[in-house]
Amino acid sequence: MMAAAKAAEGNHVTLLEKNPSLGKKLLLTGGGRCNFTNAEPDNHRLAAFYGHAGQYLLSPLSRFSSSDALQFFASRGMPYKVEDRNRAFPLSNEARSVLAVLERFMAETGVSVRTHSEVTGLILEKGRCLGVQTRRGPLLADHVILATGGTSLPATGSTGDGYRWLREAGHSVRLPEPSLVPLAVAEKWIQELAGLSFDEVRLEAWHNQRVFAETGRLLFTHVGLSGPLVLNAATRLAALHREAQAQHQELGLRLDFFPRWDGGEVDRQLVALIAENPNRQLKSLLSTWLPPRLVQRLLSPSQLSEVPGRHLTKEARQSLSRLLKGFPLTFQRLLDASKAVVSSGGVSLKEVDFRTMKSLKVEGLSLVGDLLDFDRPTGGFSLQICWTTAWSAGLALRGSPQGQKSS
Repeated sequence: MMAAAKAAEGNHVTLLEKNPSLGKKLLLTGGGRCNFTNAEPDNHRLAAFYGHAGQYLLSPLSRFSSSDALQFFASRGMPYKVEDRNRAFPLSNEARSVLAVLERFMAETGVSVRTHSEVTGLILEKGRCLGVQTRRGPLLADHVILATGGTSLPATGSTGDGYRWLREAGHSVRLPEPSLVPLAVAEKWIQELAGLSFDEVRLEAWHNQRVFAETGRLLFTHVGLSGPLVLNAATRLAALHREAQAQHQELGLRLDFFPRWDGGEVDRQLVALIAENPNRQLKSLLSTWLPPRLVQRLLSPSQLSEVPGRHLTKEARQSLSRLLKGFPLTFQRLLDASKAVVSSGGVSLKEVDFRTMKSLKVEGLSLVGDLLDFDRPTGGFSLQICWTTAWSAGLALRGSPQGQKSS
């Protein structure tokens, strides 16, 4: 939508959408709230979040940065708010607010939108793209912008078609795999905790010795763990799991629910809590710290749930303190691409001119968004790639002869 509207400032543009309506995937982002960018104002710091590949984004970011994205949406009637980690959301907390801005932008620039229009391939001749094949027949164009996305959430239409077409056209494509994806654990009782969320938990992974530790927001699901902490760690945890399997071991996980306290401080705080309410049952005392469902699971193996705090032995109390700092789970697997927020992989960045987003392999073709081989964390970084590359692609076509057809 962004690429089409920008390209239409000087061209006749048709947007082809295989779904019945636009923005199906967009409406699901950020749990329906749409974390539409990361409000990091410095382009170099923003690019660093994409690792080594971030250097490729510096050129398009000079034309449409995260600050530009904030201004773009705000100036078109969508106030926003910035939450922790610079995550920007519509003030309405509705992804539809973002979609509405994009639809208005396309209406302003005269984009012709065709829904129920599935593209089945590119029309290529002598190294040039002449248009696209659709279920309804061929559609010729002087230039084609591909914005078909990756393979995450395939039910929204992101089925990886663009990767196949680009390989056939001569591009190098790293096969996509789930990147930002929840994980499943071996413990079946985890479903008892589904829906519980925590703003700050430390996640540690173990085999032989601790090999990973990060702190962030975490969500319990019916089969395991999700949330930014897990999504951002998914690829590394999967690699550690493979290492553990090679050594015929399991990958153990530990959750620290009080990462700002060391073990001694947790024990001291527990002593103080019991001293204030010595006759209250332990499950009641701990429920002032943690959700009751989690407390019940923490205490169930020890059968201490209904024991008054004053009857808790020093040994049992210290054991409980250690459990609060290291709740054990067992990594089983990452969930499949249907549950991934983002897929990694895509077209080699060396095969795209990032000044214009035009293919260096095929004339008359531009590539934007999730088609490109960028790994990124959660926090608005995926959609910023979309805005940045799409704006640059559309901008590069503004100098085209009036009346030129683009799709």
